[in-house]
Amino acid sequence: MIEQDDAPPQSYPMLRKLLPKALHPVARGIRKRLRREGLGMAEPFRTIAPYTQASKPRQFSILDKTQQLVRDGVQGSFVECGVLDGGTAALMAYAATGTGRSVHLFDAWQGMPSSTAEDGEGAKKWEGDIVGSETRARNVIRKIGANMEFVHFHKGWFNDTLSVADTGPVSFLHVDCDFHDPTLLVLETIVPRMTSGGWVQIDDYLSFRGCRIATDRFIARRPDIKLNVGEGAGAPICFQIP
Repeated sequence: MIEQDDAPPQSYPMLRKLLPKALHPVARGIRKRLRREGLGMAEPFRTIAPYTQASKPRQFSILDKTQQLVRDGVQGSFVECGVLDGGTAALMAYAATGTGRSVHLFDAWQGMPSSTAEDGEGAKKWEGDIVGSETRARNVIRKIGANMEFVHFHKGWFNDTLSVADTGPVSFLHVDCDFHDPTLLVLETIVPRMTSGGWVQIDDYLSFRGCRIATDRFIARRPDIKLNVGEGAGAPICFQIP
């Protein structure tokens, strides 16, 4: 686990500064393909590999939980907050295909917002960084064969989009917001909409101090919820709605 006042180091820091933000998604995809990530993996993981930064265990967890919700008949849409290039969103859409279940995707696609004191000094270098691509997200979701009629894109900052979006009841929520304020806002807004038996998976709990503080604060007000932190690098962090 990282230190409490820290955030992950950036890869290729000089290239990040030189390359226009709009080209960052393309550069990520090229790097993934050069590393031949996804080769030897079953679908849909092979297809989504160039479009996600999530660890393989977290990818597997997203697909496993969404498919299990479908099999168990737990009603509710799938929601992702922090879409980036769409890889994990595509996993959710893949599980929802043919079920009539909606997938709601929230992102500003403008990079990270301003950090706060809860995020620590180490978060400042990430402000304005991690710019994703709505176009790439749409493309990969189409590639896995999802019915785009049931995939809804909510473009904008969370404080403008979350409260007005009609997601209906939610059975799966993927939180990939990095910083404290957006993480807490997502949990406070979406979790009350969730159905019993639904799942929340949080991507950045072990990476960003602010995300961890926000999650712990939220769960402290919900003694009925137990956070499950998996063992090993890249393990999923999640909780189930009682």
